Amino acid sequence: MLDIYIEMSDISDMDIQSLLSDTGRQIRELRKRRGLTQAALAGRAGMARSKLVLLEQGKGSVAFESYARIAAALDAAFRLEPAQRPTFEELAEHYRE
Repeated sequence: MLDIYIEMSDISDMDIQSLLSDTGRQIRELRKRRGLTQAALAGRAGMARSKLVLLEQGKGSVAFESYARIAAALDAAFRLEPAQRPTFEELAEHYRE
């Protein structure tokens, strides 16, 4: 089973579009590694291909159930992880540049 990782940070700092785009990219990459077409994955997940296309593009509003169906169809799991925050040293280096 492969994991699809989603990093979470404070809700006020979260860039929702970036999160959706990253999740869609991970779904697309895993689908391709599994050798599945969009139509095949959508069929396995019990959803319309057009909905899968939107998810892979990081667009559209969907219920978490849709992500769960895709993960199950890909034999993958979703995991929420804390966002990696830079250390003070990394921040200092960044602002020196």
